[in-house]
Amino acid sequence: MSTEVDNARRRRFTQDALDLHRDSEHRAETHQRRGSLCDKHCAFNIPPELMDTHSPTGSHYHHHHHSLLTPRYLPAISTPNQCHHCSGDAQLCEGCAIKTTITAENEVEANKLANNYKFGFKKWKSHVTARPWEDRSDIVKELHSDLKTLKFPDGSVFSFGNVIYIILFGWWLCLAYLLVAFLMFLTILGIPYGKLCWSLAGYFLWPFGKCIQKTVRPGRNVRFHFSKCEAISEVDEARETTPLVGTKQPDIQDGTSSQSRYWCRPSTYLWLLLGFPFMFLIHSLACILSWIFVFTIPVTKMNARTIGTVLLMPPELVHIKKPKQTDVHMETEMILCCYHAFNLYYYKYTVDGINVFAVNLLPVVVVALALGYADKENKYASSYVKFTISLLSIIPLSYYIGMAIASISAQSNFAVGAVVNATFGSVIELTFYITALIKGSQEKTKCYEEIVKSALTGTLLGCVLFIPGLCMVIGGCKHQEQRFNSRSAGISSALLFISVGGAFAPTLFSKAYGNIVCQDCSNTTENATGPFVCRDCHYDLTENNYSLFHSHIEPLVYTVSILLPAAYLVGLIFTLKTHSHIYDIHISDCHVPGHHHSPVVYWARWRALIILIFATLLMSSCADLVTENIQPIFANSSVSQYFIGVTVLAMVPELPEIVNGIQFALQNNISLSIEVGNCIAVQVCMLQIPVLVLFNVFYPVGFVLLFSDLHLWACIFSVILINYIFMDGKCDYFQGAALVVVYLILLAMYYFAPSPAGC
Repeated sequence: MSTEVDNARRRRFTQDALDLHRDSEHRAETHQRRGSLCDKHCAFNIPPELMDTHSPTGSHYHHHHHSLLTPRYLPAISTPNQCHHCSGDAQLCEGCAIKTTITAENEVEANKLANNYKFGFKKWKSHVTARPWEDRSDIVKELHSDLKTLKFPDGSVFSFGNVIYIILFGWWLCLAYLLVAFLMFLTILGIPYGKLCWSLAGYFLWPFGKCIQKTVRPGRNVRFHFSKCEAISEVDEARETTPLVGTKQPDIQDGTSSQSRYWCRPSTYLWLLLGFPFMFLIHSLACILSWIFVFTIPVTKMNARTIGTVLLMPPELVHIKKPKQTDVHMETEMILCCYHAFNLYYYKYTVDGINVFAVNLLPVVVVALALGYADKENKYASSYVKFTISLLSIIPLSYYIGMAIASISAQSNFAVGAVVNATFGSVIELTFYITALIKGSQEKTKCYEEIVKSALTGTLLGCVLFIPGLCMVIGGCKHQEQRFNSRSAGISSALLFISVGGAFAPTLFSKAYGNIVCQDCSNTTENATGPFVCRDCHYDLTENNYSLFHSHIEPLVYTVSILLPAAYLVGLIFTLKTHSHIYDIHISDCHVPGHHHSPVVYWARWRALIILIFATLLMSSCADLVTENIQPIFANSSVSQYFIGVTVLAMVPELPEIVNGIQFALQNNISLSIEVGNCIAVQVCMLQIPVLVLFNVFYPVGFVLLFSDLHLWACIFSVILINYIFMDGKCDYFQGAALVVVYLILLAMYYFAPSPAGC
């Protein structure tokens, strides 16, 4: 009987499972030819990233290994012929058809990466733990270097970025030092500082390949940091190994006599009064500008080191020279050495785990709040400026909210992570929608309600068409063909069908049973026998057909608003608990040496929770400013309000998700790129819309869950199209381009559509 059951189970395989089986056989042959995937990964010391692999033929599969509540390093590739679902090499069972293997550095990162694959969790790319310094790549080490390493590059330091430095910074820094040098020479007492400024003027005009050194007392243990070696004085090395118990150590501080006389000189106070404040302002300006440009952060480090160290040293201890490989002085200490002013990889630079772009955009939040609440009468900035700044401030706040959600879910079990994701995953959009509806209720206009519906539809269209399409195009340019787990994508697609059908069910019901009313009708014929031309035709559900709305449509809206969250909860239980094996996530034991250290989490749970709450409050304030300053734009703009809602208001808050999706696609992990959009789209219909309906019950703002025909058919067509793309589990840049083109066609329809009634 057991054999018959097994044979019947194998006969129930779908064609998609067979395709995955054939693909797994091909990968198994490749694995045998190239050796172990784990060995290959570790041999090249590649930074661990997400990797999708299919298990070889006959790999065993145990459901209890799929539990990720206590992530452990499990073997990425199992031994054959041990699956309890199938026996022999005849066929693979459905559970063995595909395997997603991820390599993690520690348990926290493993939990975060595993949650990325599960439905309901916010997808996140950045690390939530700090990598050990020895495990970082040379590029990352170069980004975080302190510009004290003496190098002897093979090529020339003359590059395009260094030439740009002269144009942007070098000439006016040099000019500032020449002016201060001239001033110091005039004072007579400041001649030593005048000479220092003269030397620094030439240095900052072209600092590349030169170094600033500090003279130290002879006999001190001095270390020279080179790119691949370290020179230590032999005499002092012997001193370090000689025990000196009970003996008073001699004073060997840097330039002791010079340092002791530094604060006794009149020239020091003259410099601190006349020269240093001006140069402090100049270097601070250079730091701010170079930090804003991001790719010129080495210039920031160079100027910061100059302010904090070089300009506060006795001038006779500062030496500027161009070192050579044969020129090693044991009586000097390296202070500053820069070779490049420009580095494209600085988009990866982080501050306490926060991307540099999110750090740079934080002042925008402060400016938006200051202008929005302090300048009520638009004396210093117009409504256009306030609207733009308030909208841009949502970008860094959404990044901090996403980082906080990822940090909490990575350090918690799946239940807590799911609750946090469901609660705060849509907080960005909900804050804007609720404030807009309140604003429309106060002003007694339907325009804000239509803008909210346009933003809801725009988020759906962008997440269903634009985000997956853009990721497929960018990923397809690097990888000829990308594969994803069609079973997990099918689950998201089914939920997407349910969510869109439920959200637009009241609209379809009103179209079937509502009464159409036409206004502003006229007849151009003399005897009024010809056809009438009407300018405004719509379904009247509140005035002439009051009973239909309150007796039939409104109860349907409440019913749908209850069923949609219930379907979302069922989807969470299905994918996170009972059928988590569908995602078949394995944590590989292949990791770079050093990952056995205990993880250093950037944001602890309580810190992440505080940041999450604080960022949410700031988000609500910025959303209020957006809605407050949007009405003048609508009044003076010739563009349809539909278009503004489906583009700007819908997609700007999703920019961090778009960036994450693109990064996943570039790593050949198109599964997560697709799930980024699907997860947001499902949350829009199954969580955001029911919350708005519930909010309207307790605080009436006139929100009616009835969409225009343009919203209705655009969303239905988009969902059908994306499900067609998901059928074969494969994608390329052509399919992505098709999705993007359809999205642009729909945007063109919104652009030329007339504005909604009441706007």
